[in-house]
Amino acid sequence: MRRFWFILWCMCSATLMAQNLDVTEYTQNLMLSDTTPVVIDSTVRISTAYPLISETYQIPAYGLYNRFWDVENLRSRALDIPFSDDRLMLLLVQEGNHPFQLPCTYNEITQHYGSTKKGEFHPGVDLSVEYQTLVRSCFDGVVRMAKPYGPYGLMVVVRHYNGLETVYAHLDKLCVRPGQIVNAGDIIGQAGKSGKATDCTLHFETRFMNEHFNPELMIDFDNEMLIKNSLSLSSDDIRPVSVDDMGASPSGGRTSSSPKVTNPTDAEYHIVQKGESLYRISLDYHTTIERILQLNNLENPDKISEGQKLRVK
Repeated sequence: MRRFWFILWCMCSATLMAQNLDVTEYTQNLMLSDTTPVVIDSTVRISTAYPLISETYQIPAYGLYNRFWDVENLRSRALDIPFSDDRLMLLLVQEGNHPFQLPCTYNEITQHYGSTKKGEFHPGVDLSVEYQTLVRSCFDGVVRMAKPYGPYGLMVVVRHYNGLETVYAHLDKLCVRPGQIVNAGDIIGQAGKSGKATDCTLHFETRFMNEHFNPELMIDFDNEMLIKNSLSLSSDDIRPVSVDDMGASPSGGRTSSSPKVTNPTDAEYHIVQKGESLYRISLDYHTTIERILQLNNLENPDKISEGQKLRVK
């Protein structure tokens, strides 16, 4: 009889304990990786689902940008743009990357890139959107800026692994912070009308080495896809500015009225020897692997061969 009452007590205790457990279908996922958003204030809802970089080697195109990672200013210095015969080639989505994503669903383009009727210069495209439309990163990359920024309002800048940067402005909420690693399609904010926007708008820019160019050279907005997987730009396509065209002045660093173009006549070449690696060559010429890849339109640093001629400067 004692044994019977003991077993009955154990069963009742287990039932009561189970009823007190807060178990949902998502419990296992929450235990494996904390994806609970962190609410800082009404305009910032940062997801901890996206990992943070911890080492400088994780910064996209770090060497290309002269080891400069500015989380405060959209454009604070001019850089040497590695044109070759006045052309710059960028591969947009490499093997293993997540596919390109349009930044958001939108109704229409209300302002294109270029001069406006007021004689001002508009450095991106404005997309008419519904309030709090989800805004997504176009490509894989790392968040460089996420903050209020003058006329841009709440803004996110993502640097991608080919050196390209995309800008998302006039947001209603930020969902990321600098240093977070995002994939194409990851949510980085919600659209709104912060800054100088009067209607719900996503202001979208494409930049390379701090200078902007027309996003419609790269994206077919009507069909929501890339025009091609490679982007070819000339110095005429990239418009340099000494201050941001929307009125947000950079602080610190140097500025220039035009991008500095590497003179092809000053180019330096190297013939690959047996057993040499791109890392070894970059050290010998005091440059970076990223710069050599860029100058030679290469994708894979491991695919070089003996006797190959590489431009190193």
